[in-house]
Amino acid sequence: MVIEHFLPDLLELLRALPDPRQAGMLYYPLDLLLTQALFIPLTHAASRRQFGAHCLTGNYRANISEMLGREIPELASHGTVNYLLADLDPASFEAVLPELARHLIRMRALDRFRFEGSFLVAFDGTELARWLNHEHCAQCLVANHKDGRVDYFHQVLDAKLVTGNGMTMSLGFESIENSEGVYVKQDCELKAFMRLAPTIKARFPRMRVCALGDALYACDGALDLLFELEWSFFLSFLPGRIPTLYAEAEAKLAANPRNTLVVRDDKAGGTYTYRWVENLAYRGKILHAVFLDIAMDDGKNLRLAYLTDYRPDKHNVRELVDQGGRQRSKIENCFNTQKNHGYGLEHVFGSQGHALKNYYTIIQIGHLIHQLMLHTDLLGKLPGNMDEAPLSARCALLAYRTIRVFVGTLAESLRHKTISCVENLRRIAASVQLRFVIGDTS
Repeated sequence: MVIEHFLPDLLELLRALPDPRQAGMLYYPLDLLLTQALFIPLTHAASRRQFGAHCLTGNYRANISEMLGREIPELASHGTVNYLLADLDPASFEAVLPELARHLIRMRALDRFRFEGSFLVAFDGTELARWLNHEHCAQCLVANHKDGRVDYFHQVLDAKLVTGNGMTMSLGFESIENSEGVYVKQDCELKAFMRLAPTIKARFPRMRVCALGDALYACDGALDLLFELEWSFFLSFLPGRIPTLYAEAEAKLAANPRNTLVVRDDKAGGTYTYRWVENLAYRGKILHAVFLDIAMDDGKNLRLAYLTDYRPDKHNVRELVDQGGRQRSKIENCFNTQKNHGYGLEHVFGSQGHALKNYYTIIQIGHLIHQLMLHTDLLGKLPGNMDEAPLSARCALLAYRTIRVFVGTLAESLRHKTISCVENLRRIAASVQLRFVIGDTS
């Protein structure tokens, strides 16, 4: 029902992908193989082999047949699914991700999460896989250690739209990898950002964007690009990244003690001191900085600082820090969830050909579907739950408390129950208006 309501074009997008197989090999339809691959993150399968075993013993074949709207006499083996993902063009498959986000934007489901009219888009890199003393391919990144060990690994830079209730959805990603053959310097996250940001702009030319990045992006090249794209931004501000600018900011803080807002939070047990400086000149650009010093009652202290193009004052400084700069942590939370809570982001589901990149796309789609199921009032609007479901159960996240418990229940239902009345569910999905849960549940 979630797919029917939020992502009605998902199966059509999958069917429209260019099929890399030769005509004589077309035994299993493309949408069947990709749907089977999608069930790996949807059910938190620990490996392809484990999911393949589940497919043989459960009701997956009948349920996938209902989802695809036709009889599927036989499911493909996990090896056949992997062969497809190894050959499938990763650029074409990755292009599915922004279309899913575009669907939610067009239906105005995300408007309440805008910041000053802009969508918050966080950029961050993450590792896909690592091999010790063993080169995976000619495009591997290489890390040489002092003890002689050599690591070979693959990374991606992702651009995720983040929301105040903890949701994240990928607008696209860029592989961080070396060119085949001779290269002068290795590829890196900053170089990937210079490629990915214009791609996001081309995909969403009219969308107002506020970019969120760590201190790596606080440099001349990235700032030039942000101004060129006409994006607002919050970038982590550390003394070691632009030392002269940080020193100027601290001097202005000392000279303007009135630019301070102190907030006491008895519930959290800490004092939050917000400070700001305006009109920092850096290579022809005018920047501003906001600071948050947190003093907890247990003696722990923390400073957060951000460079931004928003002009701070006593009326908006708290919003700029809390609802702007600090939202970058959502993308880190997302990667942590995908790595450590069932999605197997760093597990090598497949290493041949394009499999690494395509499994990354699969994980992003599966995680998005879970988030939509968890963060909306869908559960209370399912047939039979309208009147019986308690208030807490009207949101799956509140009913199941953790994504692991929810996914476990979903996986068992798919194995031991058969979906029925799919057409009726589709009509219900088209008629109800689902709402996101209010509040930050990240």
